[in-house]
Amino acid sequence: MSHDEDSITTSWGTMPLHIPDVTEEWWNSLEGTWGDWPQAQKMELIRETRTGMWYDIGDYKALIVPIPTGKQTSRLWRNPQLRQALTAHLQLPFAGLDRNGDHILVYPKTDAAKITAESLAGLHQTLINGNWHTPQDEYGWNDRLEKIENALKTNTLWRAPHSYNTIGIPRIELDRMRPVPIPFSEAMLWKKDTNLPMIRQVIKHKVLLKWRELMPSKYSGEDVMRTATGGVAHINYDLNLLDKAEAVAFGLDSTEIDEYLSKVDRFQAKLGIMRLMLMGTPLGIIGLVATFMLDRAGEISQPSIGYWTFAIIWIISSTAYAFTEPDWRQEL
Repeated sequence: MSHDEDSITTSWGTMPLHIPDVTEEWWNSLEGTWGDWPQAQKMELIRETRTGMWYDIGDYKALIVPIPTGKQTSRLWRNPQLRQALTAHLQLPFAGLDRNGDHILVYPKTDAAKITAESLAGLHQTLINGNWHTPQDEYGWNDRLEKIENALKTNTLWRAPHSYNTIGIPRIELDRMRPVPIPFSEAMLWKKDTNLPMIRQVIKHKVLLKWRELMPSKYSGEDVMRTATGGVAHINYDLNLLDKAEAVAFGLDSTEIDEYLSKVDRFQAKLGIMRLMLMGTPLGIIGLVATFMLDRAGEISQPSIGYWTFAIIWIISSTAYAFTEPDWRQEL
């Protein structure tokens, strides 16, 4: 990774870089801001994160993002309908400055609420009720993972089908119950503004089991969770892959992530065995249909043998498939 005054370059490409000389005079002279832009009474650095630098500016807090990664955060306030829907659940920025994305975001000074199963369930039900969610996007989600795998040159390749009830929600990266810009590595590797599976957020913040108790069963049922339909196991893979990208981008230790990724092939082998068990199901169905047709044509004298044989094959295959599917609860 290298940079100059205006840009930062990685093996994945180049992005604009904005490192201001932070002073009260600089802040109060900025133009092109949006929202109810406040005057700074002071510029006191609170902390630095991989997202940016947090400042106490007097009555409010400000996040200055040197490498803007998109406008996913500001749109939550700047869209009046979204703002009205989300204000009760999130501490939204109420002012900011665009510069190749969200460069500055201004928030209330009070701490945002902690992330809990209850807070995420409330957020998600509001998104569902307001039709801010999107249908299952199996192809988009798998294409995104493929792009990241290719960029990282990982040995793991995992595509998954997804349940019809696995819905997407707007990309909201949370720092407590406060939206912040998405990670640098994700913005570099996937340029599209893609809604990601709703369950990804609760798995990331480790509140899935309690969250399931609070959500409609349609969106949190076994079909959404199970391994065979891109549930918990595949979402965990997604999260680890993006954590690996962040570690690579910032030169962080990724030993634990690498250990996880090294086990993915073995897990996929279990899925292969599971799918193998299902091969008897189409044979059983075809056999039953063929037996029925031959019986109707008077070509066989004891059709019951055919019916019983193929029915047993179907039952054994389906049962073996169910028993060999890894339990998603073991993936938490």
